[in-house]
Amino acid sequence: MLSFDRTGFIFLIKFVALFACLVFLTKIGADFMFSPSERSGNAISAGEANISSQNKNRMAMVAAVLNTPDPVIRLGFVGDIMLGRKVKESILKNGGGDFRYPFEKIYRSLNEYDILFGNLEGPISDKGRDLGSLYSFRMDPKAAEGLAFAGFDILSLANNHIGDWGEEAIDDTALRLERAGIVSVGRDYSPKILNIHGVKIAFLAFFNAPEAEIKKSVEFAKLNADIVVASFHFGDEYEKAPNKFQKKIALLAVDTGANLVIGHHPHIIQPIEEYNGGYIAYSLGNFVFDQDFSEDTMRGALLEVELSDKRIARIESKTIVINENFQPTQPR
Repeated sequence: MLSFDRTGFIFLIKFVALFACLVFLTKIGADFMFSPSERSGNAISAGEANISSQNKNRMAMVAAVLNTPDPVIRLGFVGDIMLGRKVKESILKNGGGDFRYPFEKIYRSLNEYDILFGNLEGPISDKGRDLGSLYSFRMDPKAAEGLAFAGFDILSLANNHIGDWGEEAIDDTALRLERAGIVSVGRDYSPKILNIHGVKIAFLAFFNAPEAEIKKSVEFAKLNADIVVASFHFGDEYEKAPNKFQKKIALLAVDTGANLVIGHHPHIIQPIEEYNGGYIAYSLGNFVFDQDFSEDTMRGALLEVELSDKRIARIESKTIVINENFQPTQPR
């Protein structure tokens, strides 16, 4: 006659229930949270964009069910990106026209970050008209695919070249990035708020913005997010030290509530400093650019930032060298 193991049976029921719960939560997460290839990039002013892959979602859900500690969130920041001129020539010559080519040496490392941010130095479009800048940039529409392949989640459009081909090209750029699953920021002074593992991270991007607008925008972002990142396109080209204006604006942003200030435009690396509980990277230099006239312009900084318990727990700058084919290589 068969015996009945009541304790074992109860254990089995609990195990099956927990497993079913995990499967259910994973399915719900897959429906409501979208992978990098599915991201719409439609975060609006002061809105939220959930930008985790399915694997990241599952990890967060399992952690919640099992009551494990919050995961460490890893952010990556790089410098100026321009995929035209000689970079495009290299893509056509060496990469068969595949705009993933510039990122072949580094994309695996970049895709490990929960959020990857950079400065897009010009429009991605086949629309608009050249407004006659001394250096007028416009990138092939296929460049958006390369940026998505590299793992970019959000890109700044706040710079001196995004308007080289007029408003039509800017509109087209934002749309193409959105279709590629990449959020754009900096067309106005409103933040884009990304939600990763329940932590709200606000991104702002400024170029030639009045101080009053910077202050108001940072304060607003601080009220609506746990972490505030303020990107500035400022400084003197090819200068290794920040100027007085950079320092003034960066300190203002931190004093107003920014946890992290990211700088672009000088095309070479400038110092990183800690100030009043925040961190300032005055310039990350170039990431993909064809300025091969000096060693300084053929290298950049990859800034790694780790968040834990909704605060910056670690920050580290790594150097990236751009090779002769205009590919950023593994950081060191």
